Amino acid sequence: MRGSATRLGLFVVVAAVVACGGDEPSLITTSSGNGAGATVGNGSGGSDAGGSDPGTGGSVTAGSGGSGSGGMGVGGGCPASALGPGDSDHVIEHDGLTRSYHLRVPPGYDNSSAIPLVFDIHGLASNATQQRFISGWEAVADAQGLAVVWPEGSGSFQSWNGGDTCCGEALASNRDDVGLMRAIVAEVSSQLCVDPKRIYATGLSNGGALSHRLACDAADLFAAVAPVSYPIAYLPISKCSPSRPIAVMHFHGTGDTTVPYGGGLGIASAQESFAQWASNDGCSGGPSETYAKGSSHCDSHTTCQAGVEATLCTLNGPHLLYSNADAVPIAQLAWDFFAQHALP
Repeated sequence: MRGSATRLGLFVVVAAVVACGGDEPSLITTSSGNGAGATVGNGSGGSDAGGSDPGTGGSVTAGSGGSGSGGMGVGGGCPASALGPGDSDHVIEHDGLTRSYHLRVPPGYDNSSAIPLVFDIHGLASNATQQRFISGWEAVADAQGLAVVWPEGSGSFQSWNGGDTCCGEALASNRDDVGLMRAIVAEVSSQLCVDPKRIYATGLSNGGALSHRLACDAADLFAAVAPVSYPIAYLPISKCSPSRPIAVMHFHGTGDTTVPYGGGLGIASAQESFAQWASNDGCSGGPSETYAKGSSHCDSHTTCQAGVEATLCTLNGPHLLYSNADAVPIAQLAWDFFAQHALP
């Protein structure tokens, strides 16, 4: 079972590298309100023949403990001193490890009103830079005025603990990746005016598994999720028991040979995962088609508790689903879905 799961992302990393190129933006000066402060350097971007490098001249070290002076935290209003538009790289200590994430603040952000925050989570053996360049979320976020976090996995294969079937070292070590996402939300909210009712997660493959898990285990913080190319990773999937009904939009390709649409080897099928979310959300009646393009379509349970929806988008495409035969714009569809759902 785990042997099958560890194949995830090997295909992703090969296919994703071709999408990576050009220079990364240099780091911008930030401060952290979560602790004693932050140490920041301004670095210049660098690149090599294989793709982008975030630059070696700068670093961000988040403080831990203490009251800090930079921000208000989740739900506490706009921070007194905030990041401006652009890109920055950050490190954070969590669960005994030094972790990192890339943050993009949209053009026009001025710290005067709260904005949504989206986590876009990479697959096994991939990384934040590759996910940023393949998922389509940067363009959607800039157009819609959203902040995006691309977090980095851990271990030699950059994995996430998405649940019982996925994946790698993070699963074997029982990494607290749900807690990590909570910590990143708190830190980003000390640096940006984040709307605490509009925090969302999406991700590919192993990142999709973690997106499901965030809905299962952190529905108090995340308003909705949009996993790609992985079902609920709990065994049995009924172990997924969120604290409230939560909106979920799952994308899966019928041509996926890494995590088959029909499941197998202990991994649930896309349809089984869809049925579990309909049960979790107290949906009544059958699903109806809510989107169609070519041979791809989305089916939704729209009569659910608390006004949420459970949606499965069945696409004509492979595991690396952002490139699908019908050119279905996954990030845009996911944002249109997210925009309809906020925390109660």
